[in-house]
Amino acid sequence: MVRAGTVLAERYRLEQRVGSGGMGEVWRAFDEVLGRTVAVKCLLDARPDDPSFVARFRAEARIMATISHHGVVEVHDFGDDPAVGVYLVMKYIEGESLAQTLARVGRLSAEATMRLVAEAAAALHAAHEKGVTHRDIKPGNLLLRTDGSTMVTDFGIARSAGATGHTATGSLVGTAGYLAPERAMGQPATPASDIYALGIVAYRCLAGRLPFAGDSMVELALRHVHDEPPPLPPDVPAGARAVVERALAKDPAMRWPSATVMALEARRASAQDPLQDRSAAASALPVTAAAPTRPQAVVPVPTSSQPVAGRRRGRRLLVPAIVGLAIAVAAAAAIVLNRPSDPPPQTLMTSPGLSTPSPAGNGDAVIPPASPSATSPVPSSVPGSGAPSPKASARNTSLTAPNNLTATPISAGTIRLRWRDRSSGEGGFTIINGNTSRNVAANTTAYDWTGLAPATHSCFKVRAYDSSGVSAYHPAAQLDWVCATSLSGSGPAAPTGLSATAVGTGTVRLQWTDRSPDEDGFTVTNGATSRNVGADTTTLNWDGVAPGTHTCFKVRAFHSAGVSAYDPPAQSDWVCITTPAT
Repeated sequence: MVRAGTVLAERYRLEQRVGSGGMGEVWRAFDEVLGRTVAVKCLLDARPDDPSFVARFRAEARIMATISHHGVVEVHDFGDDPAVGVYLVMKYIEGESLAQTLARVGRLSAEATMRLVAEAAAALHAAHEKGVTHRDIKPGNLLLRTDGSTMVTDFGIARSAGATGHTATGSLVGTAGYLAPERAMGQPATPASDIYALGIVAYRCLAGRLPFAGDSMVELALRHVHDEPPPLPPDVPAGARAVVERALAKDPAMRWPSATVMALEARRASAQDPLQDRSAAASALPVTAAAPTRPQAVVPVPTSSQPVAGRRRGRRLLVPAIVGLAIAVAAAAAIVLNRPSDPPPQTLMTSPGLSTPSPAGNGDAVIPPASPSATSPVPSSVPGSGAPSPKASARNTSLTAPNNLTATPISAGTIRLRWRDRSSGEGGFTIINGNTSRNVAANTTAYDWTGLAPATHSCFKVRAYDSSGVSAYHPAAQLDWVCATSLSGSGPAAPTGLSATAVGTGTVRLQWTDRSPDEDGFTVTNGATSRNVGADTTTLNWDGVAPGTHTCFKVRAFHSAGVSAYDPPAQSDWVCITTPAT
């Protein structure tokens, strides 16, 4: 047993245990060599039957020590002592965890939440640039310092790119309430997984509760896979709502392209200048209560004993991946699809009628046709003449409604719709945009809705059908739709995700995502000059930059019919970087 007074490496004297969690205990300690207070984390799950554990964790500690960012707690030292096993020595931070703050005040304001998200995302980006994913972002691992700033703590289960890690083979490690859908299904952690977890943290701050609850860790993980989070409270501004909703996309590719982009959008969504004096920010942080007048000294670790107001404590998930996948398939209908709290499915008899305004615009009535539209690609397989009309039949309870509908503009006249097929026996799907509907074949999960005017805002729902009835619409609520605005102009789809990395004193590497299937090339500009590259290119080394130069960039696609919008799209936004001075 670790006791106060124990001296590690003839240097670190343990003084007081200040926290404990699933991965270890944290002690306030005194560094007798440098004469400073430090935090020492003793890892409780160092496995004696795994001789490579210490070597792997030492490699991770070395990687973390290379991350130099004011929002990441510094790692000073690493050791292996007979008295405590493997331990890490970190900077000791005055403040309290976000979990403690939320337990005390319940909710945070949108401004405070977006400021916190921006700072945490910037810190995560510093780790991601080193190839490190955190894998356990949650309120217990975000530290609110006494000056009001936020730090990311406890990289105890972090993984570096290319590393085998130090968790049990075939297991998922994380906290179930914050686990990204792809991780719940056994896929490896990525920066997008951290972005999802930070989105859940933001949801918790804004709503005062987690989006999903469950009676078991497996059920909770499956809800992240299958369920859409309930809407945020109506007092949450649109900007903050958009930051959270995109971070919580089920498809990792639909989330913010990087943590630094998420940080930028969170700063925009905050009504408060992020450079404002931190002492004022500290006192203004909670919504329902003032900040404590006497800061509590804690260190960067999750504590299993902290209560969370009105909610269960966060539970660390250690579920074999194969078992999780099997349960996801075998128990999905029992756990996810048949909850009594699910809204009743809509049929054509209960679909929005003439009195229900469509969000598609101009107050158009939602009038689902009883037969396939003229644009239907599968007229032979849909309800119509010669087949029983769904309008006259009862709902077919064997059909499960699709979910995870997304809408992505890919051109001036086309929005690409994607959804998840959750029924094994449908005859097809009906997509409605409020003014008209189109039918597609069974097992379809993507459809390009064409024929739109440039810059048209359209909203959509989707449902399954067969000869005996129809499923509920997705989204299920009558007032909820999935919306997108088609691109403006006649050019190709704009690229996204532009990033800039200095690869030398005179070269900046630019990378972006190609979203157009038919561009002739891309134009990259730094404001003063531009350079063209060929079609399907996603990387350009912009050389000839003077050392120590701050340069900003944009990129757009072009073909014979015109050009796309720039990325970043806003006129005042650029992707910027400063090359090393030497």
